Formats: sequence, structure tokens, C-alpha cells
Amino acid sequence: MAIATDIPIIDFTQATSSPEEVARDLLRACTDWGFFYVKNHPIPQEAIDGIFDLERRFFAQPLPVKLEAPYVASKNAGYKPASSYGADARFTDPREAISINKWPTPEHAAAAPLPPILSEARQQIFSFQHQHVRLFTKQLLELIALALDLPPTTFTQYHGSQKENYDNFELMHYPPVTTPSSDTVGGVIPTTFRISPHTDWGTLTLLFQTTIGGLEVRPPKYTAPDLSLDTETWTPAPALPDLILVNIGDMLEFWTAGKLKSTWHRVVPTATEGGLDRYTFAYFLHPDKDAVLVPMQGMQKQGWVPRYAGAGRTAEEHIHARIEGVHGKNKLKGEDKALGLSNHKGVSA
Repeated sequence: MAIATDIPIIDFTQATSSPEEVARDLLRACTDWGFFYVKNHPIPQEAIDGIFDLERRFFAQPLPVKLEAPYVASKNAGYKPASSYGADARFTDPREAISINKWPTPEHAAAAPLPPILSEARQQIFSFQHQHVRLFTKQLLELIALALDLPPTTFTQYHGSQKENYDNFELMHYPPVTTPSSDTVGGVIPTTFRISPHTDWGTLTLLFQTTIGGLEVRPPKYTAPDLSLDTETWTPAPALPDLILVNIGDMLEFWTAGKLKSTWHRVVPTATEGGLDRYTFAYFLHPDKDAVLVPMQGMQKQGWVPRYAGAGRTAEEHIHARIEGVHGKNKLKGEDKALGLSNHKGVSA
């Protein structure tokens, strides 16, 4: 049966036997869209289903229990209640989420502060990070390098599995958003977001969805970061069974001087699904903290201006700038001081 989506679908069956063909498909997807689905990927469905079951049980707990591991902006980790912040600082998004940092070793996994249910699932989370996500993202980065005629370790060298960074494993729950059907425009509830428009901060994002959609992407036919909420064209990225949705983040756009697109996207409540709970989880892949964000050798482009100021900053500086943009500079610095993290370098976005 044909799949109804304009967003490219990459078949990973030939990723090992015919990598050049898969790399060509990836390059088109990353330059034209910044988003692509992957079918026949190497992550077992049983492992994915296990995480979905885990997050449903976690979010069903009372709020005080979930708040036992509150969000800490300087670490970009912890529980965020619904409507407590927005991906775009002008809005508050009606979703709850918990962000878990990468655990380089079992010792990191054992020491990480987690609320009940997740605390008992440390081995499950650690295995998903290391046995599945790490190997899959390594393949993707090597294929992207191949597509750009770059050495295979061009990007993987900045993603050490044993180093702490800002990798983020985020579980998300979107409570129902309801409105009279007569108030919808084009099947979408107007002026309402489940996640406000944003780009992702890291290298790559893997999104795992069930059957409830609402994600939309902005086709990257633009040269400036400006976004008009009233006039933009948005393309649905439906929830497709057994497929992983992957998108390019800010880091890859930096490293390729804009050739690969870190695409604007949002989640909206549709008329048919806005009244339903939506569960997703994502893995946000980030480079090592000291990785420098300048175009790679051979990718320099005359006159290219990064969408976010600060080409040449480190990955850590970029993440702190983005956190400040969402949560505020004072909150970030206050938490750093309380946690003894004042040596982290704050920068202005």
C-alpha cells in the first residue's frame, strides 16, 4: 500500500550492501527537506514498544511524583510540566516531557536522578541508547559524509560514545486539545500549538511516533531565519507505523554551511486527533561539548551567514545560547550557580 506523504522515505535495507545509493537518497532528502523517514531500520520494534510502554506508565503518575526530578536548564534534563515553557519563547506548549541526558557508562546511568518508574528502568534506557540509537546514528552520519564526498569519520569523530555531551532522550506526552469542529481551519485548530515552531539544536533527531500525528514541517525554501506564523506553508509529517522520522539539526547546518537544512517544524492539534492523547519520544544526538561549529573542509560557502549568530562557537556554547533563548538567561545562570556549574560559559543568542 502506498504511503501518503511528500517527505522522502529512505529504505535502509541496502545501507550496508549499496551505501552509495542510500547516500544519494539521503543527500536529496537533507538538502530539499531536512526531514526523512527511515524504513527497514535496525532498531527492533520490540525495543521501541518497550519505551512507549515505559513513558505511558511514567506520565500516568501524579504530578508531585514526576516532579521528583525537575527540569534543570543548565543540564537540559529533567521533567517539564505541561504549559511550563515553549519551544518558541513567545508561547507555552501544552505538553509534558522528561529529558534524560546520555549516559556514557553504566556508572553514569546508576547515578542519574530519575523519578519513580524511570528509575527502575535504567538498564532498559541505557541499552536503548547504546545498543540501538548509537549504532544507527553512527551509520547515518557515515552515510551523510559519503553523500557529501567527505571522509567517513568527518562527523562521527565529534560524537564520542564515552563522552558526556548534550545528547537528550526525551519522552513526551501531549494531553488532548479540544475545540468545536466549526473552529478548525484546513483541519487544524488555529493559533494553537502542541509544540510551537522551532528548529532542533543538535546534530540529528530521531522521532518515534505511534498513530497520532500533528507534526508539520516547513519546506526549507528560505535563506533567512525569519518565520511568519501567518503566511508559512506547512507540510504534514504523518505518524507512519514502523518508520522512524529523522531530521537535521543546527549542528549539521553549521558544519555544511547551510547545504543540509535544520528545518522549522511544529506540532498542531488536528480536528480528528487533537482531542486524543499523543505519545512520542525522541533522541536528540549532539556532538562533544568542545566540537567547534564551523563549516567542514570542503563545505565552506562564500557569503554564507549562519541562522544563529556565533559561527566558531563550541557545541556547548551553542546549546547554552539556545537554552537561554527558551528559558531565559537568569534562570540558566541561577541554576548553574546552585549546581556549582558557574564555569559553564554563557553566551547570547
